[in-house]
Parts: sequence; C-alpha cells; structure tokens
Amino acid sequence: MKPIALLREAALLIAAVLGLLSLNPRPALADDTACGFGPPRSSWVETSVTVAERGHDTPVMTSTTRVGVPRDWPGAAALLGDGSAVGCLLPDGGTDGGTPSVTMSADGTEVVVQSTQDHPLELYDNDQWSQETAGLWSSRASGGTRSVTLLPGFGAMPSGLTGARWRTVVVRTPESRVRTVTPLPSEVLPGGTYVWRDNAAPPRVEVALQLSARAEFQRWVDLRGQNVLLIATYLGFALPYLLLAGLLVLLHRRSADRDERVLIRITLGALAMIVAAETMLVVGVLTGTMFLAALIGVLDTLAILVVAAPLCLAVRGLSRTGLRRGVPLLVTAVLAAAAALALLAARALYSEPQAPLWVSPVVVTALLLTAAAWATAVRAARVRGRTPRAVRVLLCWSVPGLALLTLAYVAHATVVSLRIRSRLPDEATSPYFLLRGLSYLMWPLVVLLLLLLLRLHGRRTDSVGPSTVWLLVFLFVVGTIRWLNTYAGMPFPLAGLVGLAALPLLLRLARRAEVADPGVSRRRLAMIVSEYRDLEEREKGLRRRWAAGEIDDEEHAKEIGPVVDRIRRLRMEIGLDPDREDGLGPLDVALSRGPGASWWANARLAARYASYVGAPAAVFLIWATWSTDSRGRDGWLDRLGDPNGFYGLAGDLIGGLLIWPVAGFVLGALWRRLPGRRGYLKGVVPVLAYAAATGAHAVLNNVIGQAPVRGSLVRVLLLFLVLTVVAVLMDARTLQTRPGGLASRLTPVAVVYRLGTAGSGIALIVAQAAAILGLWSQLRNGIDITSQVDTSAQAPISADAQVLLGRVDK
Repeated sequence: MKPIALLREAALLIAAVLGLLSLNPRPALADDTACGFGPPRSSWVETSVTVAERGHDTPVMTSTTRVGVPRDWPGAAALLGDGSAVGCLLPDGGTDGGTPSVTMSADGTEVVVQSTQDHPLELYDNDQWSQETAGLWSSRASGGTRSVTLLPGFGAMPSGLTGARWRTVVVRTPESRVRTVTPLPSEVLPGGTYVWRDNAAPPRVEVALQLSARAEFQRWVDLRGQNVLLIATYLGFALPYLLLAGLLVLLHRRSADRDERVLIRITLGALAMIVAAETMLVVGVLTGTMFLAALIGVLDTLAILVVAAPLCLAVRGLSRTGLRRGVPLLVTAVLAAAAALALLAARALYSEPQAPLWVSPVVVTALLLTAAAWATAVRAARVRGRTPRAVRVLLCWSVPGLALLTLAYVAHATVVSLRIRSRLPDEATSPYFLLRGLSYLMWPLVVLLLLLLLRLHGRRTDSVGPSTVWLLVFLFVVGTIRWLNTYAGMPFPLAGLVGLAALPLLLRLARRAEVADPGVSRRRLAMIVSEYRDLEEREKGLRRRWAAGEIDDEEHAKEIGPVVDRIRRLRMEIGLDPDREDGLGPLDVALSRGPGASWWANARLAARYASYVGAPAAVFLIWATWSTDSRGRDGWLDRLGDPNGFYGLAGDLIGGLLIWPVAGFVLGALWRRLPGRRGYLKGVVPVLAYAAATGAHAVLNNVIGQAPVRGSLVRVLLLFLVLTVVAVLMDARTLQTRPGGLASRLTPVAVVYRLGTAGSGIALIVAQAAAILGLWSQLRNGIDITSQVDTSAQAPISADAQVLLGRVDK
C-alpha cells in the first residue's frame, strides 16, 4: 500500500471514530428526575460514604446509597422498567457515577435501588455554594479541614425520601484524622468508622477531617506554589533533554569530524524546538509578561516561528547537499510560515470564534510541524551523502502517520470539547497550545537523530567507546522509559533519571573485556566452531577409550596426534592460544563477538529481530492498557471521550511500538561488552536497568499512597522474554554455516545450548518458564496495566493567563 493510500484509509478511520464519539450514547435511565409518582407510603434508606486517599492521586469520596420502596408504590414499575422513577429516590437520578441497580428483595415485597458514586475531591477552599457532592453526601474544604456532610445544603432532598426511615448512616475515614463528629454516633467501629442507626429523620451528620501531609502539600501547590509547580514541570520535562544537550555540546567540542559536528548541531536544534513551548511558558509566567504576550498574540506567533525556523534551516541545508527541488521546497516552507502568520493576524480582526478562520492557523501549524520533523530527519540522514534506505522507508510511513496524528489530535480535541464545553478547545485555536501538547510526543525524533549519530560512530570505530556508551544510554532511556510522572502533584522525571544512572552502573559492575577480533568472516568462524566441537568430542572419546584400556599408548598417540594438531591450527587461525591456556574456545569467541562484523552491525540485526519478536508484545500491551479494566471501566471508547484521550492513546501507541526495536538495538550495540558467554544472559543488564527505572517510579508511587502503578512487572517480564528470544536468534545467526530456514538456523544453537557449558540449556528453559509463570500470575486475576502517559504532568496555565485566554476566545 502506498503512503497516500494509507493516509486516505487512516483519515476515513479517524473520521469514523470521531463520528462515533460525537454520538455519545448515554443511558436513558432517569433523564427525567422529576417525580410524578408521589412519595411512597413507607421507605428506608441505607447510605455510607468513604473518604480515602491511599490508592488515589487525590482524595476520593465514594458514596453508596440503598433505598427500598414497597412493591405497590406506583413508581416501582417504572423503576423495574425504564428507570424513570430513580430521580424520585436519588439526587441527579443516581447516574452521576454510573447506572444504578434495581433489584427485588428476597421476599419480593420491596424494590431496592442501589447507587455508588465516586467523586475526586479538590484541595482548594470551598464556600457553602461550591460544595462537592456524591449522592447524598457533600464535602467542603476550608483551611486544613475537610467537612463531610449528609445531604447537600444547597440541594433539595429527593421527594421520594420524604418520611423515609434512615436505617443506617455510615461514615468511613480509614486514613484521615477526625477532628469532630456531630451528632454523637450510635456506634464507633475500628478503622475510623462511625455509624448512626434507626432514625426517623435524616440525621444532620457532619464529620470534620484533618488533611493529610500529602494533601496539605498538594493544596499548597494548588494555592500558593504555582510557580514552584511550573518550574518543577519544566524541569521534569526538559531535564533529560538538557542533560542530553550537555552531552552533545561536550561531544561537539571534542569532535574533529565535520559531519558529526553538523549532526550534533541538528540534534541540538531539534531539542530546542521540543522544549521551546515549555520554556516560553516558564519565562512568561516568571517575568509577569504572560498576560501581555497572550493579549497581543506573541505566544502563537512565537510558536509558529519555532516550528518554521528549523523547517527553513533544514530545507536550506538540504538544498546545499544537492537535493533536487531544494530551492522550491525552501520557498514553499517560507510561504507556508508566512501564511500561518497571516491567518493569525486575520483572526485577530475576526470576532466569530466558531468560524474556520479560528482553526486554520492551528491546521497550518500542524502541517508545518510535520514538515519540520521530516526536513530535520532527512537533513540529518544526508550528512554523509545519500539518505540511507532504512531511513527513507521509515520516513515514507512515519511522516504521513505524524501528519495524521497531529490533525487527529486537533480534530479529537475539537469534537470532545464541543460536546462537553460547547466551545473550541485551546489546542484547536492556539498554535502555542498545539505545540505544547505535541512536544510531549516528539521524542521519536530524538531517537532517530541519536540513531543517526550512532551510525556515524559505527562507521568510524569497530568498538564501543565511552562517548558511544553514553549515547546508547540516552537512547535506551528516551526510547523505553517514560520520563515525566507526578508525585503528590509535583512532576519529577524519577524513572528517567534512575535509568540514566542504572544502565551505566550495571555496565561498569558487569564490565568485561571485549574478545579480540578473530580476523575471519562470520561464516568461517561458524565453520571453525562446528569443526572444533567435533574435534573436541573425538579427542574426549579417544582419551576415554585410552583411560578404559581399550587402546594402548602407541595407538592412542597415533590417533590423537592429528586431532590435537588440527585443534592447534584452528585456534591459531582465530588468534587463540594454541595450548588452550587462555580458557577460551572458538565458541566463546563467536558468541561473544556476535554475528556482525562490528557493534553497529550487531545493533541493526538485533533491532530487526526485536521488531519482529516484539510485535505480539506491542499489540498485547496496547490492548491491555486500553481495554476495559477488571472493574468494567476505562475502556478505550471511555478514554477517548476525555479531552486528553487521544493524547494518551498516541503516546501509548508510539511507546508500545518503539520500545522493542530500541531495546534490541541497545542490546546488539553492547553485545560485546555485556557479561555472559551465551546470548540469553546478555539481556539481563538492559532488563535490570529498565526494571530499576520503572520499579523506582512504582515504589515511590506506592509509598506516598497514590494510585497504584499496575503492570510494571508485566512490562519487565515481556521485555525479558523478547530480549532473550532476540539473543537466542543472534546466537543462531552467529553459528549458521549455510543458508537455510529458521530450523537450520536454530539447530546449531540448540546443540550448543545442550552440549556447551554445564546447565546452559536448563538455565534458559528455567528463565523462560519463570518469566511466563510470572506473566500468568500477574494476568490471571484480570488485566490492569497503567498507561505510561501521565496527562496530569502538564502544569496548568496561570490563573491570569486563563482569564485572558477566556476573554480572547470570546
């Protein structure tokens, strides 16, 4: 399929999905909350509320209410039918947190309605008119105290509950310190549980809770620590990029290769484009110029210029390298940038916010961003002549995909915002907000530029030097680990920083000297390994027969002499000690060196194997992350109904596809430095580094009691399985002596693993079985895998800027 056809089919698919979302089917239950049946002659109520913080990013109030009415009540038939009478018994028809359940009692005399609602609680101060409600309960925060009250003070009690008997009222505060409780409860149970029983009228329950230390910190951040939050968000996003930029600057100063220096400057320009939006936000807020900049359109103008500048520079560089139509491309880029600025200026004179003119600058900016990524990648690839075929194929598919991603991002945000808020979102009207949102998804461009830089190192050296190792470390972290995560409302790139420290440390602790180049081709070395193994078996057989007395000394010397001589010649041919005192054999040399003639060749082959082997794992991860969880919530359609839904889907899709080839590339590049004389042991170091990074995030997340990170162990086990299979395929390729299919490739490695070092085959089987068993134990109770895209990590715009942007949109 050609890219244009792919573009057309994908556009039709996106249009269908967005059309499905725009329909927004809703349950018809209790759309009419007015009660036309009158109150039942008798009814009872059981209600409870739980205020929990551990296991959630912010405190959550969960309300569960059960109401029983007589079967002969006129509204009972409506309850069991279309549910139109639920509004008589529950606030908002009980549908705020889901569909209520309607059942019959065991004796068949009553109809029971039950509703459970969850409501995340805010931490800023509330007045009596801005209380937060969940069912029959409300919450209000003031200072360091949160008050939980039965029945919202500003809302009327459902008419169907008039004269009801309140059988049980329960308040649970398992983690909060209670300051006051009114009225006195009928019973106090362990775990902060207060119970009121058998009341003829609703008791005026009010429980005052003290905010926890984490909640107090989050409240301080929301109210008075906005600048601290802004700086933390900027550093959380930009710090890994800044560290990479520091490494590139150091390499630029030390490098005498003109092509490498050019490629480093291109990479630094791409990093500057990625962090530009967050930099503008930080500078504008801290200097107090954000209000004025938004008022006169400086932010949007700078965003267009930030995208247009690298595009024009890259196209200008391409024209210098001899690219055909270089000058027309440069003229087109300049005209496109000028058109975006002209549309932005024309929009300032147009007062209708829903007109297409308001969206057109964003669409042009999205296309400019796609063109800038393409031009930067092509310019970097043509540093030394023609663009490599692999890069051409990659760009042939990724550039239309990037264009679709950016346009779909704008279209999705527009559809969802119009459905929820009845106005255009910032991402659809402001080029700045578009650039800020997409900058979190542009790390694949950094991965490609790092690969091209490593390609220059691979052409120049056959061994992995210190600078190459650090580039590989950053490639591993960028391509496999999500950087930005939020802890107590404060973004911090813990996983990325741990990964940057763990992989070099593990490489240093497990450091081993590279085996010297044998000076022969891979196939010749594989043939030597096969012949050497047969000679060793023959030598052992002769010695065994001589020790058993089956042959005498003269016959033994006569038969074993040619065998020993041949072994000595083979060892001398590949540079080993002929007397076998170095402890190495041809098999050790072959498997330690890998199938490639250089580390770059090993890296390319391992990346290709990992792409094939990791494809099922990628499909599983994406499906498991976006499928309905064990509680029947958070399916892909529900998530796409959120304004940040497409952003999360795009991030998980890109990350799920790229983690495997990137991890395989790093495995192949470090093949000769990693410990282990058999390939399946070499993947342990990258897996441990990945586990340390993701594990640090999960541990800290659980220590401070946030929402648990599910699926970290599943990701680690999948990575271990994929890299182990890739390593076995690398060994099989190393030992292949003649062309053939997969069976002929695996036969030599199966023989080696069975007859090589003691227990190597058993160790491989046990390791794979343990990983599969671990996966089964994690998945047998349901598939809950947390997305690695943290949409809450983007700091909100300051209050002044929000007010201003609201005025501008109107």
